[in-house]
Amino acid sequence: MMYMATTNNTYTKDEQDRINAVRRYLNGEKPSKICKNLGRSGRWLYKWVGRHKNAKRGDKRKWFQEHSRAPKNVHKKTDPEIEKLVVNVRKSLVEGETEDTKYRCIGAEEIEFRMDELGYSEKEIPSIPTINRIIKRNKLIKQKRKRYVRCKSKKRYTILNPTKVNEMHQIDIVGPRYIKGYGAISSINMIDVVGNKAHIQQYTSGTMDYVLELLHEYWTKNAIPNYLQMDNGGCFIGDLKHPRHFSRVVRLCLYLGIEPVFIAKSKPWMNGSIESFNDEFEEKLWSRENFKDLEHIQRESKIFLMRHNNRQDWKNRKTTLEKILIRKIPSDFKIDANNLPLMEGKVHFIRRVNKDGKIDVLNEDFDVDKSLAHEYVWATINTKEKHLTVYHREKKADEARLVKTHEYKIDEEVKPFNLKF
Repeated sequence: MMYMATTNNTYTKDEQDRINAVRRYLNGEKPSKICKNLGRSGRWLYKWVGRHKNAKRGDKRKWFQEHSRAPKNVHKKTDPEIEKLVVNVRKSLVEGETEDTKYRCIGAEEIEFRMDELGYSEKEIPSIPTINRIIKRNKLIKQKRKRYVRCKSKKRYTILNPTKVNEMHQIDIVGPRYIKGYGAISSINMIDVVGNKAHIQQYTSGTMDYVLELLHEYWTKNAIPNYLQMDNGGCFIGDLKHPRHFSRVVRLCLYLGIEPVFIAKSKPWMNGSIESFNDEFEEKLWSRENFKDLEHIQRESKIFLMRHNNRQDWKNRKTTLEKILIRKIPSDFKIDANNLPLMEGKVHFIRRVNKDGKIDVLNEDFDVDKSLAHEYVWATINTKEKHLTVYHREKKADEARLVKTHEYKIDEEVKPFNLKF
């Protein structure tokens, strides 16, 4: 005789509905009436009638219970030895106590990269989701320190969208940091926005002289970019008082055919690539070691930089990133950075319109439009045409529109750009 469960207060409402529906069906009641009365479908009714009919002897008293929907067989269970390896690699990267592991990141990508270095094949290295699950399962998660909240503006503030290696470099200064018994040290950091390879150097201060030294040195050995993006620090923009002053950094850029770009004031998130790199630099090197002097940090920073750039090469190994036409400063080419002429070219500024509808460009206010108060605009000084143009991109617009043009007189000779490397 087939067992039929009876009403019991320990059942859930769904379980009791199933029991009552099957009982009524077995008593000969019409299925349509049962379904209408319970607000259920015919498919639902026959599912539970079948479950009751086909229940095995040991399951007769729980046929009406919902079955677990979890897969019964895990087809791709991680090999215990590989999981153990991932755990050990993660721990070694976190500790960073050996020459092979210091100054490195600790995330899933870095673990993949490290396993590749150790000689494991692509088939043996788990996927990033699998590595993340192993990290979580073994309680090895570390929370990242957040320096600031990035603005979700979908980049309406800029009209640039670099897609080629060396199309845009971003530069910033970290520091100064004071070493006991030695003095102050600053690090000048630069990164390629698309290829993500970086260059860093430490100095006793973050002056414009050292910025020019780093740029000249790097662009002699590596490609000159189309754009150099930076903040409004005095070591980049120069004079913070007198209007229409072009700094030596700006002059060097124009001399080499580069368009300098200055982000909005006090908005470091606009320099997202270099700021992210600075976070890595700070966490993995800058605040981790007890440096003795300038030579010590310069020596150790080369190891950190090698780790970073090697990882970028590894990440990009399967991609074909398009590159700009490579131009370099010839090694025997002499540049007097203190006596550079002003060349024809463009200098760009991202600025926020104030409540009066004005923006500040090189210590001078320019009218834009009161209706754009608190919005970001893109302003360009064209030294050849001697005008300043202002663009704004509306929400959901593909392109920025021209909103204002100002005459921009320059009280010195502007020379034509004709430099060819």
